[in-house]
Amino acid sequence: MLAIREASPLELAGWDELVQRFDNHRIVHTRAWINWLEACGHGRPLYLILELDRQVVGCVPGLVVRLGFVRLFGSPLPGWQTPSMGPVFDRRRVTTQELATSLIVFLERRYGVQHIELMGNDFEAEAMARLGFAGEQVPTFRAQLFPDDPARVLKGFKESARRNVRRGEKLGLVVRFDHDERFVDEHYSQLREVFVRGGNSVPFGKRRVLEFFRHMRAADRLVAVSVWLPSDGPCIASGMFTVAARELLLWSWSHRTKYRWYRPTELMTWRVIQHALGAGCDTFDLMGLGDFKRKFGAAVDLSKTRWVRSRHKWLNVARGVAAKTHRLQQLVRGHVARVMMFGFGPASPIHLDTASGE
Repeated sequence: MLAIREASPLELAGWDELVQRFDNHRIVHTRAWINWLEACGHGRPLYLILELDRQVVGCVPGLVVRLGFVRLFGSPLPGWQTPSMGPVFDRRRVTTQELATSLIVFLERRYGVQHIELMGNDFEAEAMARLGFAGEQVPTFRAQLFPDDPARVLKGFKESARRNVRRGEKLGLVVRFDHDERFVDEHYSQLREVFVRGGNSVPFGKRRVLEFFRHMRAADRLVAVSVWLPSDGPCIASGMFTVAARELLLWSWSHRTKYRWYRPTELMTWRVIQHALGAGCDTFDLMGLGDFKRKFGAAVDLSKTRWVRSRHKWLNVARGVAAKTHRLQQLVRGHVARVMMFGFGPASPIHLDTASGE
């Protein structure tokens, strides 16, 4: 029978090597990512092991969150800026029914969990529905990369994006890869400007950005990049990406509204892609929607689903109300901030959106 338990100290020390045994692993399954979520106050990490005939056949990372008397298990929960998580497992030996059943029983009995959320693309929909999970599709933009053929990747860009790459080069824009934490101050300031310009408030604080920078840098997975005007000019755009498991992942990007004419994001992203190709990446997850992302040869990927299960119906109702209330609060705060920063002119659409918040 399939057994589930917490990872031993030895397994925890070698957790990243464990998850790398399974072909659906991503950076979000690693210790660096989970430790970052913990540092942001998102809950207590759980590192769970799936065993069959005394062999490890899967790993389930996640965090337990306590809200009053309610305990939730997120892998991940909404708003964590995490593109997926869910279990990694041997799909030849473990079925969705077996895995989800074992997880429900373990979390409810051991931790009193009343609400579970899992996100990934490896679950069978019928089996999840039988166990009381409701599925919510989570679209993202994804582009295919070709490590052995960079020219093919650039050719996949829309003509306007290729033109802006060449334009940025001719204008002498300087692209820098950063390792100093001072990068975070400028990047968060740009993020705030872009959000406020669109009549929104940034849905996370600078601490989250700083902790992400620190944890991904320590794991040697961070690509922090900025674009500067020539001759020691100001920083006009910046972004944070990760490279791991042959995947380039966009976490956030931004720009200075004053310098939009230079179109720095296209050149910045192309330089990051070139770096990722050198590391052997064959896919680029732009982490969410936004038509601007189509410029980079990306198409909508609908393979990912968030699976939600509550022991009580009122928890699902409360979840929906909380989400709507949070969005309303962000909208009001954003409009107030926009008036204070830009006056009463019309809001500009955010076409350089950051990660989707998932």
